[in-house]
Amino acid sequence: MESDSARSRKSGRFQTSAGSSLHRTRTATALGPKVRDRLCQIIRQHKLDAELVKAYAVDFCGTKTLRDASREQVENFVQQLADWAEKDRNALLCQLNSYARPKQEVVA
Repeated sequence: MESDSARSRKSGRFQTSAGSSLHRTRTATALGPKVRDRLCQIIRQHKLDAELVKAYAVDFCGTKTLRDASREQVENFVQQLADWAEKDRNALLCQLNSYARPKQEVVA
């Protein structure tokens, strides 16, 4: 008898705690669980904005998208991010905030 988690892995999906199905992205699958988990851990631990981290990662790797980056590039990015977050979180936040898109004003 096959478990739910085994079926989920085979189908390329996984269940969230709420039970909804999510597709794994090609990037996440390509990176493998250790690199992805480490990156998620750093983002949570240091309360970083995941979208800004992603934008910084693309710039750091020198690619148009994160999917175009090699595993080695992403591993180097994750290590550098972890080091910087530990040593000088405020400087890292300034760097990440430079990737924020300006908010557009709404004209009434």
